[in-house]
Amino acid sequence: MTSRSSDASKKSSLLPASKPTLSEKAQFTGSHAVNIGEGAIIHPHARIRAEGGDVMIGKHSMLYERALVGTVDGGDVTIGEYVNIETGAVVEAKSVGDGTTVEVNAVVGKSAVLGRWCKVAPLERVEAGEVLEDFTVVYGDGQRRTDKTTKEHKEIRDLKKEAQIKAVQVISTMIPNFSAKWES
Repeated sequence: MTSRSSDASKKSSLLPASKPTLSEKAQFTGSHAVNIGEGAIIHPHARIRAEGGDVMIGKHSMLYERALVGTVDGGDVTIGEYVNIETGAVVEAKSVGDGTTVEVNAVVGKSAVLGRWCKVAPLERVEAGEVLEDFTVVYGDGQRRTDKTTKEHKEIRDLKKEAQIKAVQVISTMIPNFSAKWES
């Protein structure tokens, strides 16, 4: 039999983890700095390439299996807060704004800049040096549109942040955390 928890324990259970969760099987290469924000998750077999510059992953962001972030020779890469880089995606962008999702096997080229709350659909491509305004959706053979719902409703953005924190919390319980292995 299960018991219900009090409202106080529910609220505390929704608080994000203070340390990032780094899988033992995550791969880090290069001699530049890698900074990973609180509550971020780096899944097994995710790759961070700090060969061409520093890599910053913002708080509550997730880098999924076989995803790659960073460059060999393209400079620093900054991933904002509440960002998802999904399975197999490659991100060599200069920056990816808060709340953005780069979906399965999508590619974001070197020095591209993605604004806040953008979405790059599966298998889509953002070319090197391209700049996407906030709330841009890339879909269907490179088409672009503006996500007006997310843009015009702050409560939607707040709900998306809350959902991301919950997802981070759940997934952090499923991936053994080897952050101490990677700390210097």
